[in-house]
Amino acid sequence: MQRFDTTTPLVVDNALKTYKQGASTIHALDGVSLSIASGEFVAVMGASGSGKSTLLHAMAGLIDIDDGRVVIAGQDLSELSDGALTRFRRDNLGIVFQSYNLIPSLSAEDNIRLPVPAGKKSELDTTVNDLLERLGMSARRHHKPGALSGGEQQRIAIARALICNPAILLADEPTGSLDSVSGTQICELLRALADEQGRSIVMVTHEPHVAMWADRICVLKDGSNLAELKTDGRRDPQTVARNYQEALGAEAVA
Repeated sequence: MQRFDTTTPLVVDNALKTYKQGASTIHALDGVSLSIASGEFVAVMGASGSGKSTLLHAMAGLIDIDDGRVVIAGQDLSELSDGALTRFRRDNLGIVFQSYNLIPSLSAEDNIRLPVPAGKKSELDTTVNDLLERLGMSARRHHKPGALSGGEQQRIAIARALICNPAILLADEPTGSLDSVSGTQICELLRALADEQGRSIVMVTHEPHVAMWADRICVLKDGSNLAELKTDGRRDPQTVARNYQEALGAEAVA
């Protein structure tokens, strides 16, 4: 069995995933490979149907792949039972969705505490307070999601993803339901988490002005790796958009 370096937080090795659609076979992932270093912020771009959300769900262990490997901190996810995978995911991964997925009947603070095992909730009081302060949400801790703006709800969702101190944060279109100002604030927050805390972040998006915050961009098309784009620290959506379109055009010509 191939062993992977445990110092590499996340490795996707030749991942394959197919679905049946009537008589047709859809190749959602067709040999995708990707490696994420410690403290690296990577964006995955692609049009609808390119496989980017399927890739993120495979990274999260939310779906099984048909072949290949997803390896987190040296652990091949396919080797874990359902129960062990749930515990491993809780301890090693934070997941942020476009739709927030907050519980409407719970306060912001209680939503943050949801992933914490019952016996450890009191131990994390300081962590909860620190997260609320870091995200500018201390004054909103007792508000329920319905009383929060979209940007505030996403901040609480990010805090919930961070409560168990995961090394890896996966974000699926985290700004997709937000206005441009709130979206930029979330991107700035993710960038800071990578720079200041050394967290590895994988963010799925189709928007150049969101992808520009990453260190590099992996472009998918039809379930396959198409190109890798460097951002070089520039916050220039026009350059990202141009390079993205050039990658698509070069593939079409080829």
